[in-house]
Amino acid sequence: MKSVQVVVAKYKEDSSWISKIEHPVIVYDKSENPIENSIKRPNIGREGETFLYHIINNYDNLADVTVFLQGNPFEHLQVLVGWRANLTDDEKNRVIYKLNNEVNGNSPFSSFYQVLYNVDEHNNGCPMNYYFNLFFGLTSNIFTVSPSAQYIVPKENILRHPKSFYESLYTHIIGENTHIFGYTLEMLWYYIYTSAMNLSVGNHDLVKKDNETKFGFHHTPISYW
Repeated sequence: MKSVQVVVAKYKEDSSWISKIEHPVIVYDKSENPIENSIKRPNIGREGETFLYHIINNYDNLADVTVFLQGNPFEHLQVLVGWRANLTDDEKNRVIYKLNNEVNGNSPFSSFYQVLYNVDEHNNGCPMNYYFNLFFGLTSNIFTVSPSAQYIVPKENILRHPKSFYESLYTHIIGENTHIFGYTLEMLWYYIYTSAMNLSVGNHDLVKKDNETKFGFHHTPISYW
């Protein structure tokens, strides 16, 4: 049977939701008081350090599908509920239910929320073209991203790059510009996993405007709400 692994990059978020996940979960905790059964990590490199650490250390025994999540995976779901600031407990439980029942070892690559948009080369002050050229030898004017770098990733999407590629990324993320590169890596994950940009989606403002008038859940990890 094909396997699913949920990888959580946690800091000081409320982690009570994790106990409801029915898939195997690995929690990497960057806080001073890590939760029980978690793996302690230094508080560097944002979630990117966590995800890279997991990939590098499990490169030869990755699950068939890995779900990469933040310590609070619901924080960016506001784009799907009419740009409302917070989800209700019922809405959070619906997300968890769908994660448990719709994500499996045959799931295709997807943004966890199926929300994608394009940002320009200076998003959050990061010189995206510099890093894109550094790691891929290419230039681009747009960069396809999903909120908070949360993706459902089949193993083959990760293995499209050798382990040395992720080790090189890791070397940069723990360097002098850790804070800057933490944001930058969020912009790179989509291309890392797909080797493509998604030209069918608009920029952040267009996607936000498109969702402002929508109420209730319109996307889910695999199918629509």
